[in-house]
Amino acid sequence: MEGHAGLAEHAVAYAERRGFDYAEAFIESYTGTFYAVEQGALNSSSYFEKTGIRLRLIRKGRLHVFATNRLDRRTLERAIEGSGGFSGADTGLSEESVQRASYRIREKRVADGPRILEDLVALDKTLGGERHVKFRSVYGGAGRTTSLMVNSEGSRIESSVPRAEVFVSMIVGSGGQTRQRVLQLGGVGGYEAIEPTGIETRALDEARTLLNVMEHGVTLSGSRLRSIKNVVISPEIAGIAAHESVGHPDEADRVFLREAAQAGTSYLNRDNLGMGIGSERVSIIDDPTIKGSFGFYLYDDEGVRARPRKLVTNGAQDELLMNREYASVLGTRSNGASRSDSYEHEPIVRMANTYLKPGGATHEELISEAGNGVYIKSFMEWNIDDTRSFSRYQGSEAYLIENRRLGRPVKNYVLETTTQRFWHAVRLVDNEFELYLGNCGKGEPMQGVPVTMGGAGALLSL
Repeated sequence: MEGHAGLAEHAVAYAERRGFDYAEAFIESYTGTFYAVEQGALNSSSYFEKTGIRLRLIRKGRLHVFATNRLDRRTLERAIEGSGGFSGADTGLSEESVQRASYRIREKRVADGPRILEDLVALDKTLGGERHVKFRSVYGGAGRTTSLMVNSEGSRIESSVPRAEVFVSMIVGSGGQTRQRVLQLGGVGGYEAIEPTGIETRALDEARTLLNVMEHGVTLSGSRLRSIKNVVISPEIAGIAAHESVGHPDEADRVFLREAAQAGTSYLNRDNLGMGIGSERVSIIDDPTIKGSFGFYLYDDEGVRARPRKLVTNGAQDELLMNREYASVLGTRSNGASRSDSYEHEPIVRMANTYLKPGGATHEELISEAGNGVYIKSFMEWNIDDTRSFSRYQGSEAYLIENRRLGRPVKNYVLETTTQRFWHAVRLVDNEFELYLGNCGKGEPMQGVPVTMGGAGALLSL
């Protein structure tokens, strides 16, 4: 970013001279490789390199956003000169302390392209050797994002963060039945974030588990399914529920209806903040600062220092996820939740790493306390309504709990309930902590940002 720092500072200074009350320049550079292997054949091989700048300007309460990959002073000056004539909604920003920082995450092992491709081909071949794997595709890549944010308040944040990931999709078939499973593994760092040997073992285990469910699983009747009251959920299930039924509804732009026409609204509103979401056992955190996590960052795209956000504390809604705009609406400070997927798009309120806070029980205690019920370890699919009030989780790997022990696999278990009933049903939370990768989509145009979700497992008594 050294070569572009002067350009960012010039843009901010020029905007101030043109009478803007606030100016912010965000320059980002990304380089990376990506490969896709499907059914033993190389499907695609890509190298990406892009650099650009985004300006955000405010004058008389009107916010103007401009982005370009033309990094020259005259282009930016013309954009600034042409920004004053547009109208829009009033936009204020919360008062924040000036931040000046620079951080760079280093790879322990450089994730070079040929090595990634070699291991993806090997993984594909290994899965292809399992006769019950009817279809498989493996994708993987690594890259580094370097950015510089400068604003008229004096903040200056420079960061350089590498990420690596592998994505596996497979269909396992037996006796006329099929099941699909998707795995996404990786994190912030270099090749060490992928751990190819671990991925191969995990993928094989998942394929064989799906086969076991199809060949030995039981199909429960509707009445039997409805009679199940005790459900043990794994960190994977807790994570997707925390992300979808707590994280998204706690995004301030959803609460204040900006997202209404794009992705829905929220069961939260200005009048019911602080409401009871779940039992006293439930605390849900969103923390961008977890080292090595896929959603890691130390400062958000507005230069606000990141910290853990307490979305739910002992069952009660606590913080909303906020950027500076919505912190201003609420008369408070931002908690560093402003993110964009690239310089081309405006930063909006986003999650990072959302999880159910561990409790004091063990996984074995959850099973024992359940007595009889179901343990749902992984999901095949999930659905949720526009207000995030009603959700449905289709089990991929699930087991009966019989006489305080795990029993036979279940083919057709579905957990369908309301958000509040789900979280109020939490009776025990174990001491495990696992995070699962995802790419969270939001906005118009759509932005996908890296996140994780997970935390602890729990016992629900519905």
